[in-house]
Order: sequence, then C-alpha cells, then structure tokens
Amino acid sequence: MFMKFLLTVAVVVLIWFGFRFAQRLAMQRQAPREPADQAAKPKPRFTPDADGESVRDLVKCPICNTWRAPNLGTCGRKECPH
Repeated sequence: MFMKFLLTVAVVVLIWFGFRFAQRLAMQRQAPREPADQAAKPKPRFTPDADGESVRDLVKCPICNTWRAPNLGTCGRKECPH
C-alpha cells in the first residue's frame, strides 16, 4: 500500500516539474533576444564628414511647419517660400 502511495506522489511530482520546465521553455521562446555578438558590440555613432555635406542646417517653413534644408527647393505647395 505504501509503495502505491509513493509511486503516485512520484508521478505527480514528475508531471509538476515537467509542466514547469515546458512553461519555462515557452517563456524563453517568447522573450525577444538579441544575438550574443550584437549585444557585445557597441552601437555605431554618427560622425559627420569633414566636408560638411552630411550635416545641414535646417529651416522651419512657416507655412507647412516642416524642417527642410534651404538648398532643396520647394516642397510643392504654392505658398511655400522655400
């Protein structure tokens, strides 16, 4: 009688730990992961070129409320001054 009880407890414990293991695997699959090589690398930084072409001063248009470089021309609207 005692062996049946121990066997039942062992089966319940085995099922319980199996369920917890399966749940942990499902959580790891859902979590977004970065590859190990990308996590170790520093993120690239913007460094402007020495010629000044990569960085431009922008001007806010009072009509369309957009920021544009003054040498780009008009945005296509009739009332736009740039």
